[in-house]
This record gives sequence, C-alpha cells and structure tokens, in this order.
Amino acid sequence: MRNYFLLFCVVLLGACTQYQYITLDSNVYRPDQQSFVWENDTVRIRYVFSGYNCPLTIQVYNKMAQPLYVDWKKSAVVYGDGSRLSLWNDQMSVSSTTVGGTMRMGNIAINSAQTVGMIDKREQISFIPPDSYVSVRPLAIMSNFIKPLPQELKKRVPFGDEDGSKVDKYNFTPENTPFTFRCFLTLSTNDSFNNSIYIDQPFWVSEIMQTSMGPSSVLASDKMFYVNRTTTFGHIMGGVGTVAVVAGAVYLEAATEPGPPPPPHHRR
Repeated sequence: MRNYFLLFCVVLLGACTQYQYITLDSNVYRPDQQSFVWENDTVRIRYVFSGYNCPLTIQVYNKMAQPLYVDWKKSAVVYGDGSRLSLWNDQMSVSSTTVGGTMRMGNIAINSAQTVGMIDKREQISFIPPDSYVSVRPLAIMSNFIKPLPQELKKRVPFGDEDGSKVDKYNFTPENTPFTFRCFLTLSTNDSFNNSIYIDQPFWVSEIMQTSMGPSSVLASDKMFYVNRTTTFGHIMGGVGTVAVVAGAVYLEAATEPGPPPPPHHRR
C-alpha cells in the first residue's frame, strides 16, 4: 500500500513540470538533416544546440594548409532585439584539491593540510593548425519558456518513444517565429587579425512541442533543445505537497505496522 502511494506522489509531482522541445532552423546547409554545417574553401563550421537551455557548441575546422585563428571576444550571439551574448568572458575558474593529515603528540592533535590547484582561463584567441579543429561550448543562450503560443497553430501529434503519447505542436516560419538569433564569428589567417573573415549565420525557432514528458522520453537532436518551467500547481505542491507526501508515508507506515499481540486468555 505504501509503495503505491509513493509511486502516485512521484507521478503527481512529475506532472508539475512542463517542457518545451524547441527545434531550430537556418539557411545553413545540413548534410544529414540533423546538423547545421557551413563551409567554404577555408573553413567548415558546425553548430550544435542539443541539450538544456540551448547550449550552443561551435566547432571550427581549418581546411587550409596554413593556421587559422578565431577571436572569441569579437564573436557573439546576436538576439533578435539587438542584444548580444559574447562567446568569451574575462573570467577564471579554479579547480583545487586539499590533502592533509593529523599527527598526535600525547593528548594534542596537530592538523596539516596543503591545497593544490590549477587556474584555467579559456583562451580569447584560438589557434587552429591546418587540418584540425577547435570546439567551444559557451554558456546556454536561451532559457525562457516561450509564451504565449498561438492557439490557431496548435496540433496534437505523436511524440517521444512512449506508445500512444501525444503533445501540442506548433510550427513557425521565419516571418512569424517567436525567437531568432545570429551567430557572428570573427576569424583570420594571422594572429594580428588585419585580414579578418566574418561569418554571420541566422537561426530561428521553427517548431515547439509542449508536454509534461521529460527528456529521457525524447530522442536527442543537434538542432533541438529544451526548456522547462514549474506550473502553478507545481509551485503549490512545492510548498505543501512535500509535507503531504511525508505525512502520508508516515501514516501508512504506522497503519501497516503490526500491532501488539492480544493478551493471553485466562481460564477461570
């Protein structure tokens, strides 16, 4: 009985989260209909957006017989409203480990520790030798739930790997898309960047599927990412639902425990 109750609570709490699976489109050539790839005689660039909150991965491959350089500080994601997100920031991350031990002298304990670490700062300019590539994954570029969605475009369609599951699907064109951005890159064949090459590629949302199904039920794709939000019911459950689950589990635990044995029967 208790196991069924806990399973019901897990399902109920899971329904408190809504997901949007968002597919992007572009005029960038996609050889496998999954990846965005742009190339010329000099360079091949692959754009990947798969994951949570649109984590842009850019892979730059040097096709030339001489080095190629990418200036990430002069490269950015440019949103439809004109704001931008730089693909490089002047920050350092520190990874450290503390090791130590304790030595006892009579009743006195002496502690000693040593911290070793490494300071990592992502390069502003990437050097790419001939016939090699660099892959950079900056911060997520989109985390907002897109709303409101036009009800006249809504369709119920099968989705995911669960039999019989259906979701709300919305299709968009470049003219009525709710979200658009550009990936602007600055490259050069020398580190002084006096002969810069600029590559500016647009992307837009072409499809949104809204459901309560989690990412484990959805096939990943380079051109699709997802965002989520907690529903109003979910916020309420977050405040009182956890208490109710714990209280219910405790009640069922007490109710299912065997009581004390009956008193022995005494004959007169």
